[in-house]
Amino acid sequence: MTGKVIGVEEKLSGRSLRDLYYVFFRHKWKVLLFFLAVVVIVAISTFVSDSIYRSEAGLMVRLGRETVTLDPTATTGTIIPVSQSRESEIVTELEIIRSRDIAEKVVDSIGLEAFISPLEGRSKRSLLERLGLTTQVSDHDAVVLSVMSNLEVDVQKASWVINLSYEAKNPELTQQVLSKFIDCYLEKHIEVHRTPGSYQFFVQESEQLRNKLTATEKQLMDLMNQTGISSLDEQRSAILSRISTLRAEIDSTEADLAASKAKAQELQSSLANTPDLVVTGATVGLPNAAADGMRSRLYELQLLEQDLMSKFELESRQVQDVRRQIAAAQALLDQENQARSTLTKGLNTTYQGVQSAMLAEQANISSFQARVNETKSKLELARTELKTLNDNSNKITSLAREVEIQEENYRRYSGNLEQARIDDALENGKMSNINVIQPATLPIKPVRPNRALNLLLGLLIGIVGGIAVAFFCEYLDHSIKTPDEVEQKLQLPAIACIPRFAASRISPANKWDIPQQVKEYYEALKERVLLYPSGSKRMQQVLAITGSHHNEGASSVAANLARALARPGDGQVLLVDANFQHPSIHQIFESRLSPGLSDILTNGQNIDGVVVPSPVQNLHILSAGTINGNLSEIFDSEKFTSLLDLIKKDYRYVVIDLPAVNEASWALRLARLCDGVGLVVEAERSRWEVAQRAKELLEQSKAKIIGVIINKRRFYIPRWLYQTL
Repeated sequence: MTGKVIGVEEKLSGRSLRDLYYVFFRHKWKVLLFFLAVVVIVAISTFVSDSIYRSEAGLMVRLGRETVTLDPTATTGTIIPVSQSRESEIVTELEIIRSRDIAEKVVDSIGLEAFISPLEGRSKRSLLERLGLTTQVSDHDAVVLSVMSNLEVDVQKASWVINLSYEAKNPELTQQVLSKFIDCYLEKHIEVHRTPGSYQFFVQESEQLRNKLTATEKQLMDLMNQTGISSLDEQRSAILSRISTLRAEIDSTEADLAASKAKAQELQSSLANTPDLVVTGATVGLPNAAADGMRSRLYELQLLEQDLMSKFELESRQVQDVRRQIAAAQALLDQENQARSTLTKGLNTTYQGVQSAMLAEQANISSFQARVNETKSKLELARTELKTLNDNSNKITSLAREVEIQEENYRRYSGNLEQARIDDALENGKMSNINVIQPATLPIKPVRPNRALNLLLGLLIGIVGGIAVAFFCEYLDHSIKTPDEVEQKLQLPAIACIPRFAASRISPANKWDIPQQVKEYYEALKERVLLYPSGSKRMQQVLAITGSHHNEGASSVAANLARALARPGDGQVLLVDANFQHPSIHQIFESRLSPGLSDILTNGQNIDGVVVPSPVQNLHILSAGTINGNLSEIFDSEKFTSLLDLIKKDYRYVVIDLPAVNEASWALRLARLCDGVGLVVEAERSRWEVAQRAKELLEQSKAKIIGVIINKRRFYIPRWLYQTL
């Protein structure tokens, strides 16, 4: 790109769209080469690869007898629910499907010949390499591995459906293999979930338990018949109830016996105090009817007292009340006048009544005593029966418990026997919980290669990969390319960006003038070097141009800068070639090499005879000269300082072409004596680490660095696109 100064005024914060375009266009040939390589490889591999067909099928795993296990080897011998989840069951079925045994059965069933042709030559080697097998295997093993690798098994999300697919070059073979896979899997599934010999085991165990139960029941029945015990709990309850009743009856009878004895004792006492003859009549004056009535009442109370004493204690309220009545009646009877009575004696009826009552009570006492004795005899008999029952209860309970356990085992084994019989029938009928919801399909169109998709992906990968290659190369490149990188890495201003141009295409009107392609860039550089970085108007009279290493174009930059400064009206300019190791100023202006600067410093030659005019107006040249001696001794600071003071009197600007600071140590001493130093770096060639080292060396020598000149910069972005960004 020409016609515009680019890069001198650029300052970007971060990566801009222009930076991205720059990276892309800079590495466009790498991007294009990568893109073409990817597209060609994808296209060739797509059109030369064989067509692959896919057959698909679906299986559903439902809840069935496989979700429980009936294993006679278990200690319980019962149906044990599977503790694992349905997901674990599905994983188990997937492992069964992927097993090598099924693949071998499929290969043996279809025949090895149907698979041999696809596995000949390179296909077989490719298969072995893909499977990570370095040793040679037989054709049978290779076919089995091929079948296993071409089979895909997965589970449909949120369902119990297993999807199977098989890929091969032959559509008929693809369907046949997948169908045979399903058949072999169903057989393997039944075989895996079957417990061999379970039905015969449960038949034998059930018969043994039944015989044992019959024998134990007979033993229990004989013992119960022998002891006369039909039910332990009922008989024990009846005996305990009878014992309780007998005890209560004994207590009641003994109470009645005590009461009768007490009553008989009282009657005996009353009978002893009662005369057998009493006055039946008394006529002493008038009859005393009140006394007679009171006496009868007294007798009645006395009889009542005797009756109450037989039933109650002497201190009881009833006895005390009767005695008070007797005392009151006796007191009244004593107050009556006895002289009025006419006495008539006869049998005492009270005596006779008490005597009759006493005889009756004696009979009751004998009755109560006989009842107590009989009841105690029955109680002892009941206790004997309870002891006999308790003695036999342990044997009966043990036998009854054994009968119960054997009956439960027999019932459980009988149920398992029925389940085993059903399982055996289902296994013989090849029935399971696996349903084929989609048989193996016959593929019509190949599933790959998808030429359109492959080409599209090839284009996409080529584009994206090419761009990635460009940015990767940019990441690995540590060379300085833009002014932003100069300011970022070196912390110096980029005072100019000189573009690269082909010298063979230059045809200016004046060959000694600055090439037209870069003229405006050097004009801008001229304006920048005339100012200090701070922006003051103090001009730089002695300018040194150097680089970090050889062949960065520092001599060309010095020559063209001198041409720009030699503009008419600005004064005389002297261009000094101090690059003794690689002198080139005399070649640029077709001048002589010697005598030159080295001759002045070595021999003290007069400057007037060494400085020659150039074809450019106002520009004089001091070539390098011939080196005779040590450069470090030749470029003594005092000598060079004196020479500069002499030159400054005759020239307004002095431009010195110095060697690379990393190659000549004495160049740093010369740079320190100049008013300013411009550091030249070649774009896309000079590494920023090397330039950083050159900057540090110049700063250590106390040289005044005015900035960095990026030389041979390439502007990859087309001008029309660059202007629109």
